[in-house]
Amino acid sequence: MIRTSLLGLATLGVLALPLAASAAPADPALAAFQSICVANSNSYSAVISAAKAAGWTDTQLIPNTDDAVSITSKAALEKTGPVHLTLLVSQGLRHTKGGDVQEGDCKVSTDTADAAIVANTQGWLGFAPDAGDATLASFFVKTGAQPNHIAAGDLNAAMNSGGFSIIKAQQDQSSAILVYTTFSK
Repeated sequence: MIRTSLLGLATLGVLALPLAASAAPADPALAAFQSICVANSNSYSAVISAAKAAGWTDTQLIPNTDDAVSITSKAALEKTGPVHLTLLVSQGLRHTKGGDVQEGDCKVSTDTADAAIVANTQGWLGFAPDAGDATLASFFVKTGAQPNHIAAGDLNAAMNSGGFSIIKAQQDQSSAILVYTTFSK
Protein backbone atom coordinates (compact mmCIF):
# COMPACT_ATOMS: atom_id res chain seq x y z
CA MET A 1 0.00 0.00 0.00
CA ILE A 2 2.79 2.42 0.86
CA ARG A 3 4.53 1.49 -2.39
CA THR A 4 1.46 2.45 -4.40
CA SER A 5 1.18 5.77 -2.57
CA LEU A 6 4.84 6.63 -3.24
CA LEU A 7 4.46 5.63 -6.88
CA GLY A 8 1.35 7.80 -7.14
CA LEU A 9 3.17 10.78 -5.62
CA ALA A 10 6.12 10.30 -7.95
CA THR A 11 3.77 10.16 -10.93
CA LEU A 12 2.06 13.37 -9.85
CA GLY A 13 5.46 15.02 -9.42
CA VAL A 14 6.56 13.97 -12.91
CA LEU A 15 3.29 15.19 -14.43
CA ALA A 16 3.58 18.53 -12.64
CA LEU A 17 7.18 19.09 -13.76
CA PRO A 18 6.38 20.14 -17.34
CA LEU A 19 3.79 22.59 -16.02
CA ALA A 20 6.30 24.21 -13.68
CA ALA A 21 9.02 24.28 -16.32
CA SER A 22 6.71 25.91 -18.85
CA ALA A 23 5.51 28.63 -16.49
CA ALA A 24 6.45 32.09 -17.74
CA PRO A 25 9.33 33.68 -15.82
CA ALA A 26 8.32 36.57 -13.58
CA ASP A 27 11.05 38.83 -14.94
CA PRO A 28 10.99 39.17 -18.76
CA ALA A 29 14.33 41.03 -18.92
CA LEU A 30 16.15 38.39 -16.89
CA ALA A 31 14.48 35.58 -18.88
CA ALA A 32 15.58 37.18 -22.17
CA PHE A 33 19.08 37.78 -20.80
CA GLN A 34 19.41 34.15 -19.71
CA SER A 35 18.04 32.66 -22.94
CA ILE A 36 19.82 34.98 -25.38
CA CYS A 37 23.08 36.24 -23.81
CA VAL A 38 24.00 33.61 -21.22
CA ALA A 39 22.70 30.43 -22.88
CA ASN A 40 24.83 31.30 -25.91
CA SER A 41 27.96 32.04 -23.82
CA ASN A 42 27.91 35.62 -25.17
CA SER A 43 29.11 34.41 -28.59
CA TYR A 44 28.27 37.27 -30.96
CA SER A 45 26.96 35.17 -33.86
CA ALA A 46 25.14 32.70 -31.60
CA VAL A 47 23.45 35.54 -29.68
CA ILE A 48 22.26 37.20 -32.90
CA SER A 49 20.97 33.88 -34.30
CA ALA A 50 19.16 32.98 -31.07
CA ALA A 51 17.59 36.43 -30.81
CA LYS A 52 16.31 36.39 -34.38
CA ALA A 53 14.97 32.85 -33.92
CA ALA A 54 13.11 34.10 -30.81
CA GLY A 55 11.43 36.91 -32.77
CA TRP A 56 13.74 39.84 -32.04
CA THR A 57 13.91 42.37 -34.90
CA ASP A 58 16.58 44.81 -36.02
CA THR A 59 16.33 48.35 -34.70
CA GLN A 60 18.12 51.56 -35.61
CA LEU A 61 19.35 52.15 -32.07
CA ILE A 62 23.10 52.67 -32.07
CA PRO A 63 25.08 51.25 -29.12
CA ASN A 64 27.33 53.64 -27.22
CA THR A 65 31.00 53.22 -27.95
CA ASP A 66 33.93 53.08 -25.57
CA ASP A 67 37.20 54.66 -26.75
CA ALA A 68 39.16 51.88 -25.06
CA VAL A 69 37.46 49.26 -27.27
CA SER A 70 37.82 48.86 -31.04
CA ILE A 71 34.42 47.46 -32.02
CA THR A 72 34.59 44.95 -34.87
CA SER A 73 30.88 43.96 -34.92
CA LYS A 74 27.73 45.35 -33.36
CA ALA A 75 23.99 44.86 -33.60
CA ALA A 76 20.82 46.25 -32.05
CA LEU A 77 17.55 44.33 -31.83
CA GLU A 78 14.26 44.76 -30.02
CA LYS A 79 11.27 42.74 -28.94
CA THR A 80 7.90 43.81 -27.64
CA GLY A 81 6.02 41.68 -25.14
CA PRO A 82 4.98 42.31 -21.57
CA VAL A 83 7.69 45.01 -21.69
CA HIS A 84 9.70 46.49 -24.55
CA LEU A 85 13.16 44.90 -24.58
CA THR A 86 16.28 46.12 -26.37
CA LEU A 87 19.29 43.92 -27.12
CA LEU A 88 22.68 45.49 -27.88
CA VAL A 89 25.47 43.11 -28.87
CA SER A 90 29.07 43.91 -29.76
CA GLN A 91 32.51 42.38 -29.97
CA GLY A 92 35.93 43.91 -30.33
CA LEU A 93 39.31 44.47 -28.75
CA ARG A 94 39.85 46.31 -25.46
CA HIS A 95 43.18 48.11 -25.42
CA THR A 96 45.02 47.67 -22.10
CA LYS A 97 48.55 48.30 -20.84
CA GLY A 98 49.20 44.56 -21.03
CA GLY A 99 47.98 44.28 -24.62
CA ASP A 100 44.69 43.86 -26.41
CA VAL A 101 41.98 41.71 -24.86
CA GLN A 102 38.97 40.34 -26.75
CA GLU A 103 35.73 41.74 -25.35
CA GLY A 104 32.15 40.76 -26.05
CA ASP A 105 29.10 42.58 -24.71
CA CYS A 106 25.48 41.48 -24.62
CA LYS A 107 23.06 43.95 -23.05
CA VAL A 108 19.32 43.55 -22.45
CA SER A 109 17.40 46.59 -21.27
CA THR A 110 13.79 47.51 -20.66
CA ASP A 111 11.93 50.78 -20.99
CA THR A 112 10.27 50.29 -17.60
CA ALA A 113 11.68 50.22 -14.10
CA ASP A 114 12.26 46.86 -12.40
CA ALA A 115 13.07 47.38 -8.73
CA ALA A 116 13.81 43.66 -8.30
CA ILE A 117 16.34 43.21 -11.14
CA VAL A 118 19.42 43.21 -8.86
CA ALA A 119 17.83 40.84 -6.33
CA ASN A 120 16.49 38.55 -9.08
CA THR A 121 19.91 38.37 -10.72
CA GLN A 122 21.57 37.57 -7.39
CA GLY A 123 18.93 34.89 -6.72
CA TRP A 124 19.51 33.32 -10.13
CA LEU A 125 23.31 33.31 -9.78
CA GLY A 126 23.20 32.15 -6.17
CA PHE A 127 25.88 34.45 -4.74
CA ALA A 128 26.28 38.03 -3.58
CA PRO A 129 27.60 40.73 -5.94
CA ASP A 130 31.34 41.30 -6.06
CA ALA A 131 30.87 45.06 -6.40
CA GLY A 132 28.13 47.65 -6.48
CA ASP A 133 25.19 48.74 -4.40
CA ALA A 134 21.42 48.24 -4.23
CA THR A 135 20.86 49.62 -7.74
CA LEU A 136 23.96 48.40 -9.61
CA ALA A 137 25.60 45.05 -8.96
CA SER A 138 28.56 43.36 -10.65
CA PHE A 139 29.13 39.61 -10.47
CA PHE A 140 32.46 38.03 -11.55
CA VAL A 141 31.89 34.69 -13.30
CA LYS A 142 33.47 32.06 -15.50
CA THR A 143 32.29 32.50 -19.08
CA GLY A 144 29.76 29.91 -20.14
CA ALA A 145 26.12 28.91 -20.31
CA GLN A 146 26.08 28.38 -16.53
CA PRO A 147 28.02 31.22 -14.90
CA ASN A 148 30.02 30.15 -11.85
CA HIS A 149 31.46 32.63 -9.38
CA ILE A 150 35.08 33.76 -9.54
CA ALA A 151 36.54 35.60 -6.56
CA ALA A 152 37.97 39.03 -7.37
CA GLY A 153 41.45 37.82 -6.39
CA ASP A 154 41.26 35.07 -9.01
CA LEU A 155 40.47 37.25 -12.05
CA ASN A 156 44.07 37.35 -13.36
CA ALA A 157 44.37 33.57 -13.11
CA ALA A 158 41.00 33.22 -14.88
CA MET A 159 42.17 35.53 -17.68
CA ASN A 160 45.34 33.50 -18.09
CA SER A 161 43.34 30.29 -18.34
CA GLY A 162 40.86 31.44 -20.98
CA GLY A 163 39.06 34.49 -19.65
CA PHE A 164 36.23 35.58 -17.41
CA SER A 165 33.00 37.53 -17.52
CA ILE A 166 31.18 40.19 -15.58
CA ILE A 167 27.42 40.18 -15.26
CA LYS A 168 25.96 43.54 -14.31
CA ALA A 169 22.42 44.22 -13.14
CA GLN A 170 21.23 47.80 -12.89
CA GLN A 171 17.94 49.43 -11.99
CA ASP A 172 16.94 53.04 -12.26
CA GLN A 173 13.75 55.06 -12.34
CA SER A 174 12.86 54.25 -15.94
CA SER A 175 14.65 51.04 -16.93
CA ALA A 176 16.35 47.81 -15.96
CA ILE A 177 19.64 46.78 -17.56
CA LEU A 178 21.53 43.47 -17.66
CA VAL A 179 24.98 43.24 -19.24
CA TYR A 180 27.13 40.18 -19.90
CA THR A 181 30.73 41.22 -20.72
CA THR A 182 33.31 38.59 -21.59
CA PHE A 183 37.07 39.08 -21.63
CA SER A 184 39.60 36.69 -23.17
CA LYS A 185 43.12 36.75 -24.58
